[in-house]
Amino acid sequence: MLDTIFKNIGELGPIILIVCSLFILQKKQTLLFYYVIGFFIQSILNLVLKGIIKEPRPNEEDKKLFSLAIKNGHRLSFKNGIPLNIYGMPSGHSSACLYSTIFIYLFTRNSPIYKNVMNFYLLISFITITQRVAYNMHTISQVIVGAIVGGLIGYFMYKFARSKLQGKITEKLDDFGPI
Repeated sequence: MLDTIFKNIGELGPIILIVCSLFILQKKQTLLFYYVIGFFIQSILNLVLKGIIKEPRPNEEDKKLFSLAIKNGHRLSFKNGIPLNIYGMPSGHSSACLYSTIFIYLFTRNSPIYKNVMNFYLLISFITITQRVAYNMHTISQVIVGAIVGGLIGYFMYKFARSKLQGKITEKLDDFGPI
């Protein structure tokens, strides 16, 4: 039972955090826009890095698929008709989780909900990263690099979004009304 919960949270961790982030940011349209854009940038960068680094996943079945795919010049392999990315470095799951965690941390750090939100995000991120290593989907170095990439993109996208918000508040012109 706990093993199934652990496996499901690990596999769905990024989606859980995306849905929560969309809910938290729903009334902050500019931050929501940059969060979504940043998430896509993080995902694309992850695929590009996998294609550049070309490090296989650690499990034996994926190593066989990796060898066959490299011989045939493919980046994706298929299992039961489902495309699988055969490269493991960096971990897309840990990258996505840390992207959301850092972005939402920066958004909520001065809020009364900060501790509850951060505990939840850190728990889901930790379970996801641990599950990816425990189920032999990634090595420790692959999840660490993924977490660093996602965290950095989350940080810079939040700072970029905040810079777009600053400077929009202007002082009202004096209307010479009574004080």
